[in-house]
Amino acid sequence: MARKQAVPPAPAVPPADPGATTEHGLLRTRVIEDVATLRVLSEPVRIAVLRTLMTDAEVVPPVMTAKELAAVLGEPQTKLYRHLKQLEEAGLIQVAETRVVSGILEQRYRASQVNLTLSRDLLTDPATGSDFSGAIAAALDDFRDELLGRLRTGEIDAASPADSPSGLGLVLQAMPAARMTRSRAIEFRRRVHDLYEEYNAVEDADGGVRVHSLICWYAVEDRT
Repeated sequence: MARKQAVPPAPAVPPADPGATTEHGLLRTRVIEDVATLRVLSEPVRIAVLRTLMTDAEVVPPVMTAKELAAVLGEPQTKLYRHLKQLEEAGLIQVAETRVVSGILEQRYRASQVNLTLSRDLLTDPATGSDFSGAIAAALDDFRDELLGRLRTGEIDAASPADSPSGLGLVLQAMPAARMTRSRAIEFRRRVHDLYEEYNAVEDADGGVRVHSLICWYAVEDRT
C-alpha cells in the first residue's frame, strides 16, 4: 500500500520575470553560472538523467523514480542514487513527490528547468577550461550513446536521403575546416542559430515525431 505526499515544486532559482517559468513552475531556461554546477554536468549519466527528465518538460514534465529512470537508461538503480543526489543538490532536478511503498520511502523526481545554457562569463573564464571540456565531453558522449543505441534497435532510418518519401533519414554532416570569408562565416553561424531557435521554440501537437539534434559550430581565426 503506497501513501503519496506531494511536494510543492519550486524553481531552483526564483525568477524575477513571471514569464520565465512554465505553467508547471519550471524555469524555461536555467543559466549555469558557477563551476560547481558545471562539474555536475561533466558526467554522461547525469546528462542522460537530465535529458530524460527534461524531455517534453515544457508541456508535461516527466516525474520518475530512480527505478523508472534506471529502466529507461539501462543503468543499475543503485548507481543512480548518487547522481540523483548531486543533481538535486545543484538544483537541476527536484523531488516532485514522495510516497511510502512497503515501508520504504520512494521519491519521484522531475527537472527544475526546460533548457540549460552556460553564462558567457563562465565560458570565457580560463579557470573553468577543464570543467567546461568535461561538460562538453559528457554531452557528446550522451548523444553518441543514445544515437548508437537507437541505430542498433532499428529506430532510426539511417539510409533514406532527405528527399525520400519519409524525409526523416539520419543527417550526419561534417564540414572540417572549410575556409570562408569572415562575413560569410558570421552569416553561416547566424542562420544555423536562427534555424535551431525557430524549430525549438514551439512544441507541435501530439502525434508528431521526436527530433534529436546536436549542433556544434565554431570558427578558428588564423594567427600570424
